[in-house]
Amino acid sequence: MVRRMKFSELQGKRNEKSGVRIKNAKKRERKPRLTHHQIFLVGFLLLVFMGSGIGYVWSNFEGTQIGYDLSRLQKEERELIELNKKLRVELATLKSPQFLEKHIRALGLKEASPDQIVILP
Repeated sequence: MVRRMKFSELQGKRNEKSGVRIKNAKKRERKPRLTHHQIFLVGFLLLVFMGSGIGYVWSNFEGTQIGYDLSRLQKEERELIELNKKLRVELATLKSPQFLEKHIRALGLKEASPDQIVILP
């Protein structure tokens, strides 16, 4: 007659022929657990990736803004150059002897006599 063995007796007992320890109990699957160090490392890596992504998007945005500012300033420069050209032409026109003589005669002034001219040193 074969005696039934309790589970606790089977855990430590070895097979008589092979010497292998008998373990008939189902092995429970352990859920992998993260240590505090691993959680910290994962959180740190997430922050690094998020920061680099935000930095990349920000730098692209700034580049676009600088491009818009540059084109606006170039347009303003062209307008100022054009205005400067117009003002130079107007100044040359106002300084021309023909223009001055025409307006002097309209005011009723005459040409100065040589004794009225005083030359300063």
